[in-house]
Amino acid sequence: MARLSTCIFLFSLIIIASLVGGSEGWLDRYRHIYIKNGLGEGTPLTIHCKSRDDDLGVQVLKYNEEFKFQFQINFHQSTLFFCGFTWEEKLHWFDIYDWSRDKDVCSPDCKWSITRENPCLYDYDTQKYELCYFSYH
Repeated sequence: MARLSTCIFLFSLIIIASLVGGSEGWLDRYRHIYIKNGLGEGTPLTIHCKSRDDDLGVQVLKYNEEFKFQFQINFHQSTLFFCGFTWEEKLHWFDIYDWSRDKDVCSPDCKWSITRENPCLYDYDTQKYELCYFSYH
C-alpha cells in the first residue's frame, strides 16, 4: 500500500512539473497588452476591449497615450480579446489578442499602435511599430 501511495505522489509531481515547466506553463501564462493612440495630434481614440469573460470598460486616449491591461491565458489556450476603436465617429473592430495568432509573438507583451489605416504591432528588433499587415473588421 505504501508503494502505491509513493507512485501516486511521484506521478502527481511529474504532472505538476510538466504544467509549470512547459513552454506554456502556469508561470508564463500572463500577457500584457499595450494600446497606443497613433491617430495623430488632436484625434482622441476611444477604446472598448472585451473577452468572453471580461469587459475592460471604455478608455479615451489622447494622441500618443497608452492603455495597458493584462490577463492570464485560459486553460484551453483559446484566449481572445477584441476591441472596438472609435475616432471621428467611426467604429473599427480588431482582435487585439488571439492566442492562435499571437502565442509566439506576444510572449509576454503585445504592443499595438492604432493608426487610421490599420493596427500596427511593435517590432522588438527594430524598436518601431512597423508590423502593419493587420486589418480592422
